[in-house]
Amino acid sequence: MNILNETLATIQTELKAKKSSYNAFGKYYFRKAEDILEAVKPFLLKHQVSVRVTEELIYDTTPVPIIQSTAILSDGENSIKATAI
Repeated sequence: MNILNETLATIQTELKAKKSSYNAFGKYYFRKAEDILEAVKPFLLKHQVSVRVTEELIYDTTPVPIIQSTAILSDGENSIKATAI
């Protein structure tokens, strides 16, 4: 396992993101991307990495558009990317 993978594993193990939003219809709490990004900030300087999130409109459907989000963890030389729709 390379150093960036080890760093990602450490961050994923230690990260705690609160579920700050509530869905009244389904009666459950959930976390938003903003909650996760706020929780990851303390780890960035500690592990000398950065996180970048991009969003792209894939299909403009009505009433719900389809958006592709990509998160990229980088140490300046190497990067790990995860994509979700």
